[in-house]
Amino acid sequence: MRIRPSLLVTLGLLSGLTPFAIDMYLPSLPAIAQDLDSTIEMAQLTVTLYLAIFALAQLFMGPLSDMLGRRATIGGGLILFGLGALGCALAGQMETLLGARMVQAAGGAAIAVTVPALVRDLFERDHYARVIGLVMMIMSLAPLLAPSIGGVIVTHASWHWVFITLLGIALVASALFFWLIPETLPPERRHPPDLGRVLGNYYGLLRHRLGMGYLLTGAFSFGGMMTFIVGSPYVYMVLYQVPTAWFGVLFGANVAVAMLATLINTRLVMRLGAERLLRLGLRVQVVAALILLSLAFVGLPPLWAILLGVVLYLGMTGLVLGNAMASYMVYFVRLAGTASAFSGAARFSFGAAVGTLVSLAHDGTPRPLLLGMALSGLMAGVSYWLLCREGREKPSAGAA
Repeated sequence: MRIRPSLLVTLGLLSGLTPFAIDMYLPSLPAIAQDLDSTIEMAQLTVTLYLAIFALAQLFMGPLSDMLGRRATIGGGLILFGLGALGCALAGQMETLLGARMVQAAGGAAIAVTVPALVRDLFERDHYARVIGLVMMIMSLAPLLAPSIGGVIVTHASWHWVFITLLGIALVASALFFWLIPETLPPERRHPPDLGRVLGNYYGLLRHRLGMGYLLTGAFSFGGMMTFIVGSPYVYMVLYQVPTAWFGVLFGANVAVAMLATLINTRLVMRLGAERLLRLGLRVQVVAALILLSLAFVGLPPLWAILLGVVLYLGMTGLVLGNAMASYMVYFVRLAGTASAFSGAARFSFGAAVGTLVSLAHDGTPRPLLLGMALSGLMAGVSYWLLCREGREKPSAGAA
């Protein structure tokens, strides 16, 4: 299938809804805690709760997309996401905000888990890696722009307007999706509603050694990113007194490097292959993890040193995440929705777990952030080394 720019932009915007939902309101976490008579730990919980529900919901939404088709699943997810954003905008207490975030997360899960399956319907391995890389590059505009947009909104208006803006973005994404993207899963390829079969498919995915290797590599690498998202507002804005506007700039610098790596990946993946580029990204990410690990035992390290380790780590997600996902999905042609769900659930479950631990380990130092990112990167490298060294063998053509 020809790669149309309109297809890439629409899929990138759909994939960017959850990064927008997480990153846009990070600068307003202190204001939310104060306005709702709560604590910074409870405000951070709105991030980790979103991640937890997002992860679990994917386990249901993925098989649902294999049963109902891609358009119905994404359409339902857009409705839930919009309703959740509206609920957050109207929230007057922390409990209401947490409930609305759960609804928003369920909708985001339906969208996020179906987009890779939709692309897998259309493209093979290295082409898939290229298209997903381009989608991720466009999607990366969300975390690049979101903190700055959120910072501007909070500076000039109430944090409630952050979620009204999210609702507007979801409406634009809905219009583009239903206008431009047809159904990619024909009825004859859909699975009947059978719980036993769904559970059997998940068990098959769990037993696939190479598939699990790529899944864990991506999940652990992603966990470092989630650690940064949860812990960086306190470390940067409170501990190092970085102004709100500059927080968006520093946050965006990481995304800009990741976008550059993704662009390089899309240019080289058809020539070098997803496997070689994945190994290159992992090597650099492990070096960054070792830098962050050493800084964790310095006491209060200089901010520039933290920025260096963080930008190296997060920049390499442009090589690691897309190629790990492409290498994983190639083994499950006939279970694209279920496989995507399983991978997404693993990534965000680990991200939510690490983010929660970072919040619970809050000790007034950058150590929880540094250790969380360092251990995530090292575990990604170990997972690949132990399980994926045979990744260049010919994959199976069907299910696990």
